[in-house]
Amino acid sequence: MPILTPSETLYFANPALQLSYDATGYLRLRWTSAGGTDEELRTAYLQVRQGMRHFRTGKTMSIHHNRPLIPVAVQQWLSTDWIPGCVREAGYSHCAIVESHSPMARLASQAVSLGAPSALAFRHFPTENAADAWLQQNA
Repeated sequence: MPILTPSETLYFANPALQLSYDATGYLRLRWTSAGGTDEELRTAYLQVRQGMRHFRTGKTMSIHHNRPLIPVAVQQWLSTDWIPGCVREAGYSHCAIVESHSPMARLASQAVSLGAPSALAFRHFPTENAADAWLQQNA
């Protein structure tokens, strides 16, 4: 797993995800190249929802650099259940996605974001610095 920056506190980790809280006011999701099983992915996403509640933030930076393609069943669950539930229950408002190196993974991520409620602002970025600047700009 990557080393945390000085402004981060580790909240959760499993084979699919390292989840931390950045003191500037958002959750940082570092997806692994292992990908994880459908169950591990759903568990990770449920921990993200819990983290939003715990830290009282509706902002995430999701780092997809080497993340494999999200399984179709998980993509559908994200679009129909997880994202709308996070908007409703945790005030999910901003999602900064740091793009994957894989074209297919980028397309899958973009497909999930297209179905998101209008209350959730999705933006895709080439770097963590650009994503961080956008999240801090939208305080």
